[in-house]
Amino acid sequence: MGTGISKEKENDRTGAIFDAIRHEKFLLAADLISKSTGVNCINFFGSTPLIETCKYRRNSIRKRSIVECDRESFVTFLIENTCDSSKYDIYGWTALMYAERNGHSNIANILEKTEENY
Repeated sequence: MGTGISKEKENDRTGAIFDAIRHEKFLLAADLISKSTGVNCINFFGSTPLIETCKYRRNSIRKRSIVECDRESFVTFLIENTCDSSKYDIYGWTALMYAERNGHSNIANILEKTEENY
C-alpha cells in the first residue's frame, strides 16, 4: 500500500492553516502551507488563506503593529507562491474587497498591483 495522505489528514491540515490565520500566527500558517495543500486550499466558507487573512479588521489604525507587518508579509508569501487572488468566497467577496473594508490599505495596494499584472 502507498503512504499517501488521507483526505481526513488533509482536512485537518487545512483546518490548522485557517486556525493559525484566525489567531494571527502567520509564520505558522506559512509553514503549514509549505508542508501541505498549498496556497489555494479552501475552507467550508469558500475562503482561501488570502481571503481569510483579509477578513478581520485591522488591529491598529494609527501605527503599524507587528501583527499587521506579519499579515502583509504573509500576503506577499501567498502571492509569491501563486495564490489565486481573484477567488470569491461563498458570500461573493474577494480578498481585495475584504482588505479594503477592514482597513488593510497596504494589502489592498499589494492586491491591486497583483491584479494589474494578470
